[in-house]
Amino acid sequence: PLSSPQAFPLPSLPRKQPTVLVVCGPAQNGAIGLVCARHLRVFDYEPTIFYPKRSQDPLYQDLTTQCEKMDIPFLSYLPTEVQLINDAYNAVVDAVLGTEAQVAEGREPC
Repeated sequence: PLSSPQAFPLPSLPRKQPTVLVVCGPAQNGAIGLVCARHLRVFDYEPTIFYPKRSQDPLYQDLTTQCEKMDIPFLSYLPTEVQLINDAYNAVVDAVLGTEAQVAEGREPC
């Protein structure tokens, strides 16, 4: 398998650094990431979204607008230095490719 999904109950994420990076792909898994970011915001976490290849689908655009209206920031680039991500975020949500994805689907920028 290409992925090993794990679920973390929200109480297990420390409140002293409630930052979460949500990395979204262009397809359905990315839309799920946008919804995840909204829910994290509702539960007083501080999500940031990296969504490099935005879908033109109206539903996905609406989800993006909802996140923007909730003041969830979007990164214009993903830091290449892993330590910067570790220092800035307590958790990372991988919403790029689904569990059924093939390796060939992971093209730039995803």
